[in-house]
Amino acid sequence: MNEQNIEKRQGLYHSSNPTFQKRLTMKKYNILFMFLALLVTFSACDEFADDIDNVNPDVAENVNNNPELLLTGVIREPVNQMVGAGWSEGNLMAQYGARIVFTAFDQFEWGTQEGTWNRLYLSIRDAQQMKEIGRNLGNPSYEAVGLIMESWMFQILTDMWGDIPYSQAIQGKTQANYAPVYDPQEQIYTGLLDSLAMANTLLAGEDVPAVKGDILFNSDMSLWRKFANSLRMRVALRLSNVKPEVGQAVIQEISGNAAQYPVMESNADNAALLYLNSLPNVRPVTEASGYRSGSFNEYRMSETVEGVLRTFNDPRLQLWFNPTTNSVEAGAPLWSGMKNGIVDGVAYTYKGGDAFLSKFADLFYFQPNTVEGFLMKYDEVQFILAEAAQRGWISGEAQTFYENGIQAAFEYWNIPMPAGYLTQAGVAYDGTLATILTQKWLALFYTDYQGFIEFKRTGFPAVIQPGPDTFYDTYPSRFEYPTEERSINTTHYEEAMQRQQVDPSRMILAPVWWEGK
Repeated sequence: MNEQNIEKRQGLYHSSNPTFQKRLTMKKYNILFMFLALLVTFSACDEFADDIDNVNPDVAENVNNNPELLLTGVIREPVNQMVGAGWSEGNLMAQYGARIVFTAFDQFEWGTQEGTWNRLYLSIRDAQQMKEIGRNLGNPSYEAVGLIMESWMFQILTDMWGDIPYSQAIQGKTQANYAPVYDPQEQIYTGLLDSLAMANTLLAGEDVPAVKGDILFNSDMSLWRKFANSLRMRVALRLSNVKPEVGQAVIQEISGNAAQYPVMESNADNAALLYLNSLPNVRPVTEASGYRSGSFNEYRMSETVEGVLRTFNDPRLQLWFNPTTNSVEAGAPLWSGMKNGIVDGVAYTYKGGDAFLSKFADLFYFQPNTVEGFLMKYDEVQFILAEAAQRGWISGEAQTFYENGIQAAFEYWNIPMPAGYLTQAGVAYDGTLATILTQKWLALFYTDYQGFIEFKRTGFPAVIQPGPDTFYDTYPSRFEYPTEERSINTTHYEEAMQRQQVDPSRMILAPVWWEGK
């Protein structure tokens, strides 16, 4: 691929995509609801509640009759959080990226990540309030959307922290319960499967009412239903090591039964938030969002992903990452990755330093709305079905699902699959999970923590290994619980630690339940 084509793909990979253009138009109309949500937030301040002179007849005094004013934030805030977390932590954990300075996280000093914990629980609170309003208004669609969004958030929380508050979460206002119990992850997973099944049922009737304020699917309830069932398969597959019979039953129920359980059928069905080109609705971690260029430049392509992409002669190498500065100046663009887990100082001089290491592509920083905020994409659905077929859980050809997943991944980034890509060694389907999971890992690029989570579930791709200067020889499994939980919810925190047999000094090394170790 020559330099001109590289620049074209990095700058305009969606520009010729009709689905992208259609969704961009829809999102422009939905910006109105974002501003309405802000207006309601300001109008609800207690200091104005009893001041009749300050009542604006054109602004809702509360959200009891306007669940759409919650819905916009229930989508935007957690997705933005996970885009940021995917950049600064998830890409390192899955070894798509590596740091050249401030390398402590890349050396497995993961800490609590309580910013993500707090943001997701705040958004779950809003989702639950939206569900209640929807029930009171007789609109089951808001309840279904709330169930889907909170399930997506709860799964991230339990996957990254283990046992967490679930059944008693968000009861502070309604029941004055400020110290909720920590539910075992096994019970949380049962709840997630039930909630997503309920969402599908709520959206299955005739004349399903629309919702307002939907910046994800533009009030297309059929797409919400597909997301619910696709996400339910993600949840089910994660049980492969501990309750395979449950995972198999769920995926069997859904697959091949499109009338009752529709799932994503193409990239047009992706659960991916399309950003706009101006504040406050630009993609986080971009120049337009105010993210510093110096911070962006601290992250480089990992040698791990470079090795896999280079082995397969995969053009996504040149789409996702820039050539090194020195090679561009020399007139011969080259791509070179950074090793994960090198001690600070030494990392900065690796391979000669900054100019000799590939940055993430310009499209991730200089373009405010080119890259979407991923929740789940169609390619993942195909890889789930490929693994289910490989395990003998469902009928169908694993190879067909697998190749569909690869094709969808290339199509999403609007980059042609090279001739012979599917038949080369390492890519050609050979009946193994290793082959499926390597391509799935590539497809999950920059999707919150999903690439890392799938590695911990399966051990693939096996090329992910601790770096030379990491604090542990074992790859970690989770984050530590937030400090406030230890001090405010002490009893239930300690119960959870004992139940999970976690050493507080080495909590991040303790496998979560579904790892089955």
